[in-house]
Amino acid sequence: MIEVIDIQAIHKSLLELKQLRQRAVEKYITIMDNFHKCDVSQNLEFQRIYKGFYRVRRNTEFCQLYFEYMEQHKNANIKLDDIITHIYKKTSRIEPSFSSKMLATINPNMPVWDKNVISQLSLDAPPYYRQNRLQAVIETYSVLGKWFANYLETQNAKDVIHIFNKVFPNIQVTNIKKIDLALWSLGAKE
Repeated sequence: MIEVIDIQAIHKSLLELKQLRQRAVEKYITIMDNFHKCDVSQNLEFQRIYKGFYRVRRNTEFCQLYFEYMEQHKNANIKLDDIITHIYKKTSRIEPSFSSKMLATINPNMPVWDKNVISQLSLDAPPYYRQNRLQAVIETYSVLGKWFANYLETQNAKDVIHIFNKVFPNIQVTNIKKIDLALWSLGAKE
């Protein structure tokens, strides 16, 4: 896994993110601003924005299950294990990305499992055919979380956060989300 992110590449990719995808960042802010202001299991506007931002392309039953669980646990101290296992028991699907996105909405200090971020960190997502894939996904997410926790202590992380704050001076998000968006912006170009 990487220990240092190229500051010049981050600066360039964040500027491109601001120019090309400012609306996406604004959608994230809208999601987070409204999360505790509505019943997400009933608010179709919240669901529309969330599904658009996070590209949730699943059937009605999945979305109903997903947003009901999110609403029921929006004030809980929940872990990825809880979310992903619940979804698996109800749908027989292992959904690391959507589970982590729910978790990061409930607790913005948790990272998102995103293919761009996973790729930038040189992590391997457990393949679909793997035996015990659910446990392997949970373990990979734990590695991802530990990387973020350790990385946030570095000077390089402080530099990335400083650049993020310069590029997006009026956006208030957690430092984890700043690093997450920076890594995502690098991967989005590839």
